Amino acid sequence: MANADFEFAELLFRIMARQTGQISRISFQAQKPAFQNRPVQQPFPRSTPEEQGVSSRHVREYLDALRSDPSANPHHVMILRHGTVICECSFAPYVQGMWHITHSMCKSFTGMAVGLAIQEGYLHLDDKLLDIFPQYGGLLNNFNKRKDITIENLLNMTSGVDFSEAGAISEEDWRRKFLSAPVKTDPGTKWQYNSMNSYMLSAAIQEKTGQTMAEYLKSRLFEPMGIDEIFWEASPQGITKGGWGCFIKPEDACKLGYLYLHQGNWHGRQLIDPDWVRASTTKQADNEKYGYGHQIWLEEEQGSFAFNGLFGQDVVVYPDKDMILMINCGNNEITQEGTMTEIMRRFWGIGYRPADGPLPADPEQQQKLARSIETYEHMVIAPRHMSSFGMLSNPVNDEAKKWIHELKGRSYDLDHTRIGMFPLICQVMHYNFTDGISRIRFEELDGQLMVLFYEGEEIHHVRVGLDKPARSQIMLHGEPYEIGTYGYFTQNENNDLTLVLEISYLEEACTRKMVISFNSTQLYMRAYETPGEQVITDALTYMADNPVLYRIPVLKDILRDGGRDFMDVCVRSTVKPEETGHLSTKEN
Repeated sequence: MANADFEFAELLFRIMARQTGQISRISFQAQKPAFQNRPVQQPFPRSTPEEQGVSSRHVREYLDALRSDPSANPHHVMILRHGTVICECSFAPYVQGMWHITHSMCKSFTGMAVGLAIQEGYLHLDDKLLDIFPQYGGLLNNFNKRKDITIENLLNMTSGVDFSEAGAISEEDWRRKFLSAPVKTDPGTKWQYNSMNSYMLSAAIQEKTGQTMAEYLKSRLFEPMGIDEIFWEASPQGITKGGWGCFIKPEDACKLGYLYLHQGNWHGRQLIDPDWVRASTTKQADNEKYGYGHQIWLEEEQGSFAFNGLFGQDVVVYPDKDMILMINCGNNEITQEGTMTEIMRRFWGIGYRPADGPLPADPEQQQKLARSIETYEHMVIAPRHMSSFGMLSNPVNDEAKKWIHELKGRSYDLDHTRIGMFPLICQVMHYNFTDGISRIRFEELDGQLMVLFYEGEEIHHVRVGLDKPARSQIMLHGEPYEIGTYGYFTQNENNDLTLVLEISYLEEACTRKMVISFNSTQLYMRAYETPGEQVITDALTYMADNPVLYRIPVLKDILRDGGRDFMDVCVRSTVKPEETGHLSTKEN
């Protein structure tokens, strides 16, 4: 994987060097549409928890545990029992009904597509990948391990191919890259999580059916289940990504969990072969945890399983309890490990057993649960990283209004264009790299603070709520994103007036935080993002220790001369960049 490592290292070095624009080797084309907020079709019925044998108090304590732990950072929660929604809660600024990024959760949807393709005769488990893509064969492939890779190896993550999504930035045809990459272990012998396995499943479906996997699923699964507002990104070659890049509403994600809970049956209609569902949710490979099925993680409790995605995107199914738990978060969780998962298992896992029948009505606890949900949907968490600053006790007091009035009409030109609106982890995931903010302007609209960020050819008009997050839509290279922005005024360690902004990307797992300190002539800005800082830091630190960096000329001399401290500084400045600016003298 030396070449892929080098190309990934090259991209990370460009990021550390604060280069902007389309810095990866693949082209970017706007794909993501605006969220339309259409009503959910074929919604689940609703009831109180007690009617389905669950205590409202238990549900409320679960929400409280999630909300009180900063490392969990929940966005949406939905709980079903007996096919009925007993709890739905979104945590401000996230709003009910909005689609959310799934990250690797959508691998399980890819597994469903493969099951359909097998049942329709397009694919078989023992199909060889090079038989499906003979154009990527060649003489050498007849004498190495690649010739033995099957659909089943891709499904259970045992292909052994040493080409992951990190290398996808190296060129546009990921199929060719995958089928020319080294194979570290004999196919079928060792589990190794790799999103490109899922991508190749999607590519195989497209090759055999003549449809993208997203199109293939639309008529066979999504439309019959009333899933009519879902978006799935495609690769530069027009192939559904398969392992990431999917946005879906929480309730629609629950439908797919319900489908597998009921052995592929949707309200009397058999959409997927029950034998496929059973095989998919049975241990097919040892992942040194609870086992891995066909693009599905097995859970701690016997018989339970999960559609699992990065940063806390999960649909967890408990067949013995007839329960489904869906959660979207913005935390640092990877592959079933972290505070959010520990809380989930504590409340709903092995030690929990709901009643077999309805519980007595409990109006008091039901009202407490309803109040908690209402509170969480409106309550704002003060931005992290700012504990050393004194937050004003009343964010919309007369002094705050005075500062808004004083800022009105001011513009600051930044000295460099090294900070973007989009969190860095989102840039890398979507290949939508920043052009860098060049200018910041402050306005007042109907008594509300408006901040204008000039980035490339786009101007982002960001409404700032000082009492609750304000909604805006911004365009990032032609892709619309919904954001909720909360802000407050304070002072920094030098007693400079400081505006703290927390910009939550409501369709994503990530939040961008900006701390802007200024006086009449100068501006100083710091940027943060959560989650992702730790993931990015780990990736950059790994590459700093990787010998392929010695092939990048400018780094070769630095590292050879003992410049590791320099690399550490680069890592810190990448995940927490700083920028300066000055009052603009240009016409506005």
